[in-house]
Amino acid sequence: MSEKIDTSAQFLEFYKKKGDYLVSLSENHFKNKEYKKTLELLNQAYAMYQKGSCTEDMLRTKQKFQEIKDNYFNR
Repeated sequence: MSEKIDTSAQFLEFYKKKGDYLVSLSENHFKNKEYKKTLELLNQAYAMYQKGSCTEDMLRTKQKFQEIKDNYFNR
């Protein structure tokens, strides 16, 4: 039992899938004009992508977050 099992790849895959799920869920809330909930979900997705080291997805999510915030909350 002294062998160490490396599960880091599985965790990275989990964080990526969780982030993808949260982004798709946020799109559904966006269509229903629930902008605050959309931002909350995108923020959670960003955190998942950050944990999973998914740089491209992080940037895309941050951009979506900022666009929604600028267009629907800064009036």
